[in-house]
Amino acid sequence: MKLICQVLASVLLAIGVVAELDDGVLLGESFGEPHGNKYSDLDLIGPGQTVQSVSIRAAKRVDAVIFEIIDSSGLPSTLHHGGHGGDKTTLLLDEDEYITQWEAQWGDDGDRIEYIAFTTNKGNTISGGTTTGNSGKDRAPKGYQLGGFIGYSGRELDMAGAIWTSIDQVVTQT
Repeated sequence: MKLICQVLASVLLAIGVVAELDDGVLLGESFGEPHGNKYSDLDLIGPGQTVQSVSIRAAKRVDAVIFEIIDSSGLPSTLHHGGHGGDKTTLLLDEDEYITQWEAQWGDDGDRIEYIAFTTNKGNTISGGTTTGNSGKDRAPKGYQLGGFIGYSGRELDMAGAIWTSIDQVVTQT
């Protein structure tokens, strides 16, 4: 099932469509261009997880985005996409705080994410990089949070698409 979700996610990433992949997991819009190496957090995240912090490494452009998460079974993971350059800034989230919106801006050639920003349900924000005139925003559906990304990266963040996860754990009946 995960392989099917990965293939579907790749197709949706290419066309920028919002779609439900599994119960409690939605794929949102993507921004940037597919250069570098493909990545996906689909196998690492899920409904009921907690994002403890989000970090951005940036200078002129966005070098990396890093999420520290606790999955629904209590296991911690680090989701790191991009390189290790730039200055690192971190936003620690409260227990009842979730990332509900993100924004990306890219250059005229559209090939890399030059600016990224995240906003929580409590109005806290974190951003990094250099603003441009080309931007896109994606907002969590009600009851969802930003849980991770799919996209492309190398030494910098080239493309990112939101993976929205249900804030509450989803119980499936068999």
